[in-house]
Amino acid sequence: MPENDTGHDPGDDRRPVSTRHRLLLAAAREFDHDGFSRTRLQAVCARAKVTKGALYCHFRSKEALALALIERQALVCQALKCELLRHGRGPAQTLVDLPFAFLRRLDEDLLTRAGNRLLREATLFDRAAAGQVIGWTTTVRELLKLADDAGELRHGLNLRHVAEALVAEFFGQQLVSQAMTGQRDLPARLVRGWQAGLPLLVPSATLAGLRIGEDAGTS
Repeated sequence: MPENDTGHDPGDDRRPVSTRHRLLLAAAREFDHDGFSRTRLQAVCARAKVTKGALYCHFRSKEALALALIERQALVCQALKCELLRHGRGPAQTLVDLPFAFLRRLDEDLLTRAGNRLLREATLFDRAAAGQVIGWTTTVRELLKLADDAGELRHGLNLRHVAEALVAEFFGQQLVSQAMTGQRDLPARLVRGWQAGLPLLVPSATLAGLRIGEDAGTS
């Protein structure tokens, strides 16, 4: 599918002509190409066709621009969860599908991809990582609670601990895959992770009905 350069921004007002939105798109393009340290605000302004004064009306610094892109990710995760559930997937299947849907969003959406790259930058990680981990963990815990209420989980699980472990695994898989293959093998790593972990989370009756890595999009 073609990349969504309109941004598919769940936290923006969705006005494609707004200065703020143009700046986010321009910054995402520069950050995605050059990373945080090599990106220059002059290049962002030139791409967005605005002055530096206009930029500073919306973002006080390059770091503020980067953080705005990073902070979208928890919103993206929550939005994907809602989309998957709205398409009739049960909570356990949605839990499995969520990271695959997020990878698809990375391919399709420039803003999400740039934010994901920026989160791994050492200069930004300490500022932004806690909020992202909390956002992802909250979403995953909500799905686990729904699955537990539906009888799809094994009895006696500590949902908070399971949610934190699943998020830690997903973040770790991204880092290992980035180091080894530039994330080309990340979908396969996700499949292997679920194949190993799901039998510990769900009873055999639930496991038999779950798909791993198939039709994980939201359309």
